[in-house]
Amino acid sequence: MFIIFGTRGIKHTISESPVLMNSCPNCSNGSLVNKLYRRWFTLFFIPVIPLDVVDRFYECNNCKSAYNEKIKDILNQSQAVQENVQHQARYTYARALVAAMTHMSVIDGDFAAEEEREIMDAIEQFGDVKPELMQVMEQVKRDQNKDNFVFNLLNEARNELSAEAIMNILAQAGVVLLADGIIDKSEENLMKEYLIACGLPKDMYRTIIDKLQTKNIAEDEIEEVKPL
Repeated sequence: MFIIFGTRGIKHTISESPVLMNSCPNCSNGSLVNKLYRRWFTLFFIPVIPLDVVDRFYECNNCKSAYNEKIKDILNQSQAVQENVQHQARYTYARALVAAMTHMSVIDGDFAAEEEREIMDAIEQFGDVKPELMQVMEQVKRDQNKDNFVFNLLNEARNELSAEAIMNILAQAGVVLLADGIIDKSEENLMKEYLIACGLPKDMYRTIIDKLQTKNIAEDEIEEVKPL
C-alpha cells in the first residue's frame, strides 16, 4: 500500500480579528477580512496536522484584492497618502508580474507568439505604467535573470505586498507555462525558485497550482456560456 503525504498552504479567516468595513483601497466599497496562510501536513491529500503560519494579510470580500497587514495603519492616514501607497503597490505588483511572465516565457529559449500575447494582455491592465512595463519585458527577454533582476523584483514585491498577492502574481504568470498544456519538472522547479526568492516555502507551489486551475476552470465556464 502506498502512503501519499506532503504539505500544502491553506487560507483561513482569522475570526477574532475585526472586519475593516467598506475600506478596500481598490474597490472602495469592499470590506477587508483578516486572513492567514497556514501550512498543513497532508495524508492522501487531506490536511491532518496544522504546521506554521506562512503569512497574515487582509483580503477584500468584494474584489479579492490582498494587502499586507500594514494596510490597517495606512487606512488611518490621509486620502493622499492612501492613494500614493496604493499606486506604489500596484506598480510593484505589475513589474514583478511582467518580469516573472517574461522570464517563464524565455527560460526554454523559445518566446512564442502566444506567450507574448499573454504578457501584452497583462501589461494592458496597467495602462498608466505601460512604457515602464514594456521596458521590463524587453530587459528580461534580452538578459533573462541577469544580476537577479527578476528575483529582486519578486523579493521587492514580497516586502511590500502580502503572500497572497505574490501567489496571485505567480499563478497569473503560470498561465504562460500552460501554453503547451503541461508544466514540466524544470518549469515546476523555476516556480519553486520564485517562491524561495520571495521568502516563501517552496511547498506553497501546490497552492499556486490550485489558483491556476481555479482560474482555468472559471474561464472555461465563461467560454461555455458565451453567446454565439
